Amino acid sequence: MKKAILTSLVIFGTLVSGLAQFGTCLPDPSYQDSMPGVYPLPYDAATNPNGGITDSACFNKNYQFVFTAVVGDSLEFGGFVYILDSLKITDVTGLPDGFDYACNNSNCTFYQNEAGCAAIFGKATNPDDIGQHNLVIAATIYTGGLPIQLSFPNPLLAPGNFYLYVLEEDSPNCVIFASSFEVNSDFESIRNMPNPFNGSTTIEVQSRESGDYQLQVADLLGRVVHTRSVQIAEGINSIEFDGSQLPEGLYLYTFSNGKSQVTQKMQISRR
Repeated sequence: MKKAILTSLVIFGTLVSGLAQFGTCLPDPSYQDSMPGVYPLPYDAATNPNGGITDSACFNKNYQFVFTAVVGDSLEFGGFVYILDSLKITDVTGLPDGFDYACNNSNCTFYQNEAGCAAIFGKATNPDDIGQHNLVIAATIYTGGLPIQLSFPNPLLAPGNFYLYVLEEDSPNCVIFASSFEVNSDFESIRNMPNPFNGSTTIEVQSRESGDYQLQVADLLGRVVHTRSVQIAEGINSIEFDGSQLPEGLYLYTFSNGKSQVTQKMQISRR
């Protein structure tokens, strides 16, 4: 089962590479079978010199970095072994002004034998924020229904620090986030609400011009589960999608007009 999940995540990550929306994320499949915790592991000069937040932000430029949260069967901590029910990310402290975090589900809760993610994202606009920021991820693990507060980095799990560096605006060493919308000339934004959803969701498209588009929905294996023609008008458009007959999981939906296309993800959840 884990192998199937991992294969699907790899396929999904390949399909949407370069097409992420600001503030959204996908778990890194390379951590799927890792010990419970938050990845990448923190930077530590002695034990993990290549770890931590590897991408630097630039002043006044969009930035995003993704952490993967892994929940296994159990966690050994403080000399005890805890059987895990779930892990919930509750806060990220130390972020620069103008930064926030978001998970790939609505409440940042990940269940036993799942991998989820949290993206830190934003734009530093305060000159005082140029420099080093020491981030701490606060989380709660639930074992037998009982909550236990943890923070990452954690010296008992993985020592070190999550340093985020905000560099000068024109520094050549920073990573600038570009979303799918910034490379598509027609759409200003695209999202579906709610997401995740159970039965149906509304796809909201804000377009700069009118046109005829093909809407296609595919699962992680590339199998098309829905296709239809839609008329997009200039401004905000609302398109209903019924997923009540589909299995739960992650799906890609694509709008194309023969000249360009934009892809986004949706999740069907029966929880």
